[in-house]
Amino acid sequence: MSRKSAKRRKRLIVGGVVAAVVAGGITFAVVNQRGGDAPADGGGGGGEAAAEEGIEPSERGFLEPPVLAERVASGELPPIDERIPPEPFVVGPGTYLEAEYLDWEDGRYGGEISVSALGASGFVNITGTTVLRSPGQTTEVSAPNVLSAFEHNDDYTVFTMTLREGIKWSDGEPLTTEDIRFTMEDIYGNPEANRPAPSWLYTQGSPAKGLGQIDVQDDYTFTMTFSESYGQFVADLNSWIPAYSELIKPAHYLKQFHADYADADELAALVEENARNDWQTLLEYKDVSHWDSGEPRAVGLPVLNPWVIVESGENLSVFERNPYFWHVDGSGHQLPYVDKVVVNRVIDGDARTNAILAGQVSLATGGETSLNNMSIYTQNAERSGLRVFTTGSFNNPLQLFLNRDFEWTVEGSQWQVLMNDPESRFHHAIASAIDGDAINTAVYFGLFGDVDPAWRTYNPDEANALLDEIGMAAGADGMRTYPDGSPFVLPITYAAESADQNPVAELLRSQLAEVGINVQLDTVDPTLWGQRKDSNQIMASIHWNDGQGWASGISEDYLPNHKGPWATDQWAYFSSNGEKGRELTPEMQEFFDLHVARKAVPPESAEGVQRWEALETWMREHYAFIPITGLRVHPTVADARLQNLPNEGSPVELDVYIGSAGLWFSE
Repeated sequence: MSRKSAKRRKRLIVGGVVAAVVAGGITFAVVNQRGGDAPADGGGGGGEAAAEEGIEPSERGFLEPPVLAERVASGELPPIDERIPPEPFVVGPGTYLEAEYLDWEDGRYGGEISVSALGASGFVNITGTTVLRSPGQTTEVSAPNVLSAFEHNDDYTVFTMTLREGIKWSDGEPLTTEDIRFTMEDIYGNPEANRPAPSWLYTQGSPAKGLGQIDVQDDYTFTMTFSESYGQFVADLNSWIPAYSELIKPAHYLKQFHADYADADELAALVEENARNDWQTLLEYKDVSHWDSGEPRAVGLPVLNPWVIVESGENLSVFERNPYFWHVDGSGHQLPYVDKVVVNRVIDGDARTNAILAGQVSLATGGETSLNNMSIYTQNAERSGLRVFTTGSFNNPLQLFLNRDFEWTVEGSQWQVLMNDPESRFHHAIASAIDGDAINTAVYFGLFGDVDPAWRTYNPDEANALLDEIGMAAGADGMRTYPDGSPFVLPITYAAESADQNPVAELLRSQLAEVGINVQLDTVDPTLWGQRKDSNQIMASIHWNDGQGWASGISEDYLPNHKGPWATDQWAYFSSNGEKGRELTPEMQEFFDLHVARKAVPPESAEGVQRWEALETWMREHYAFIPITGLRVHPTVADARLQNLPNEGSPVELDVYIGSAGLWFSE
């Protein structure tokens, strides 16, 4: 939307309510997503839900969560009318997930979601509130969320945003533009803080093009200005991957760890108390990303999320409802419906499966469940009081990654000979040697379907011909050599983080041996795998990636070192603006040019779709990664009483968690 006329009448979505905005004034209460009228004061509906739960509606029509009533009565918390902003975000059908995939029903308060996880965070780490909100994994319909208003100029260089007045952090402190100014200027913009900004806050995601510049108008309105057109920024504001916490940080809390604001002696004491080296590492330690929201160091950090961590120990993390969360339903409930989330930590996947079958887990999906266990889930569902259903997945299935930067500093490296072939014949041969249908049948019960032929087809004869053509001759044992005649071994290094990785790796080894490729499997600890990946010590690997989020711009982990490594040091060069890594080859320069060019426009605009298709074509033709099977099907296991879960066959399993503020327990 253009800002050419401040008085021009505009229509934008404000928290699930269509609002007319005229010269900066908001006419609230036009039509909500149920098709009825929303309360003119931004309040709730009360009514039937209140009668069912025995809760007296407040003056504004809201229903006080019973679990908070005692704290309100004692004066520890203000009443609900004072905690909910004048214009809350109204949730209903089509808000968290497209209506065709979720049969929304206003819920009731109470209950506890139990999660079983290998790490400290569990699912709460992806319920991070987004600045804008689109239903599901799309960015086409961008409703202000943390914001009350959002607009941009015609060339996507200037974005004007207004915070939703009255939102408070989970500790009750007001959210203001000081939180954004502090983030952009005192953390990212202060060299002494040693905290570079995340890539999406640079123009077109490129450090070479400069960090977005913030201009604060008042306590609630600010602009972000970029040096070139940056329509992708709209998608980034919708994405739960950065969420709000990379742009908006609680200044009132973090200033105590920043040398520009804290008393020097008090700050030195905090550095020592937290076993940090200096104030910079202390600030980084205390500024916890939503990915690590279950860690002990996150206790005390104010958040904008539905739940806030109150306890974190060796065995569990406990999250309680955020009394100041500003999402409400049409019946007057303050979301989330569920009062508490408990993340119980287990030692391995088998222990997690046992916990699910014992009825100790309320909700499990994503990396917490496996299609290999589907028969076990369904056989025990009734006994354990579970509902089991399948959806699509945000993640692509396992991919094979060949790292074109491995050994790039080694003079005469034969691996580099293969990687630098302008026709990518080695990549093509490996892709042609993989029988995805056989892997799908053996590991995934035939549910993953066929690989898109635009990416690759199974043709072992072609694989053999290509390997012969590039001089990889077969020895007496049938195994091929490098073009110079030296022995060739392809180590596939991976961390067995999911149940399918070992069987898929074994099948790959067997299938590639059929065309003379000697594969050695190297299974390592996830931490070690990550260290080797980042230090360019992996020749080949298998891992999944977030394919379903790429076209919408929500995810960018097609990048060369974000999941499996396929150009580790050239990514380092690009992301450091040439200060580290390997200078870009011409083909990788083309890749990054396409990657940056798509960011000029919103990804799901007509032009954005064309630019994404150009980038995707490059990745197919240059074998950025090699798909092993067709698209993934994923199981979700949930307490049978949980409502507002996605329907069977909905596109993405992670919508279960991203919309979890709307989950509620029936009686």
